[in-house]
Amino acid sequence: VAIGSRLALQLAINTNQFGRTFQDRSHSFAIRSRPDSVGACRIHNLNVRGKRGNIVQVFPGVEYDFVPDTLVIGTGECIHIQWTGSNTNPNNNDGQGRAGSDRSNMVLMRG
Repeated sequence: VAIGSRLALQLAINTNQFGRTFQDRSHSFAIRSRPDSVGACRIHNLNVRGKRGNIVQVFPGVEYDFVPDTLVIGTGECIHIQWTGSNTNPNNNDGQGRAGSDRSNMVLMRG
């Protein structure tokens, strides 16, 4: 693009890469009907976001965090937990467990 007689602008674009995708966009999800076994209880959604590693290693993402970070559940209410992991986490990211993985466990505790 020429602007006036002394200034020319151009974009540094490699057109060979226009059709390429550099992110894994193969994730899918399904929306299902409420199971009859749940009945009419109120369902709270609990999500885990983030990635294994410290804040520098996971940027622009975040370290593990719950969403919402505070959840108040009444007697007879239900929780739907959404949690994911990764088999392709960088081998040198901080954290415990098998290098290159991002696995999690949940334990039901009674107080």
